[in-house]
Amino acid sequence: MTFRNLKILPPSILLILFIVGCKEVKEIVDPNELEIRKIHNEYVNGWLKSDEGIIMELLVEDSRIQPNTLKPIEGKSKIRKFWFPKDSSKTVINKYNTEIISLNIIDTLAISTHKSLLDWTYEKDSIRFGMLQEGINTTIYRRQLDNSWKIWRSMWTDIYVEKK
Repeated sequence: MTFRNLKILPPSILLILFIVGCKEVKEIVDPNELEIRKIHNEYVNGWLKSDEGIIMELLVEDSRIQPNTLKPIEGKSKIRKFWFPKDSSKTVINKYNTEIISLNIIDTLAISTHKSLLDWTYEKDSIRFGMLQEGINTTIYRRQLDNSWKIWRSMWTDIYVEKK
């Protein structure tokens, strides 16, 4: 090996290390994936704004949710009563962070799994408490006849819960 080859070797090694060390950056170009991610963000922001209309508009009529440790709740009207009771209670979402772990689109369904951190407080009359929950959520979106997407099923499991 000549001195000239040694000059070439280090930059080539650096280039290899650079290529191997770079993480793949996935550019999202699938319009369905973009729309589902947008709906996910609207859902989170709807909760942060305490906007019942935004949240409920994202659900199909026969939606079903399954909160941790509870039986499934089916239909928008029952979900509305569960999430937004008309009993003078007030639930405030202080913080809601999510990170999508996976998103798969299969024909007219899309399955998303995400981690969540939810910090909320509840008040009714003299009752007041708060909760901090970390969990794993699975949401199934269904393509509508107009080709838009809406939430069809959602379930969540708490990994960590702390009463505040």
